[in-house]
Amino acid sequence: MQNNTQNLPNSNFIKSLIKIANPDWTAEQIEAEAQKKMLEITNGNDDGSCEFCSS
Repeated sequence: MQNNTQNLPNSNFIKSLIKIANPDWTAEQIEAEAQKKMLEITNGNDDGSCEFCSS
């Protein structure tokens, strides 16, 4: 299995949110940030916050 977000559920949604927030980023930057965010979602944030739902 490749180590990228294409194999994870909702990765296109996460990438879309990142692209909206950072319209000047390259595809590589978006992919790197999406991988980081998906790991945070998968592993859980220690501080209990959610960047996408403002909690």
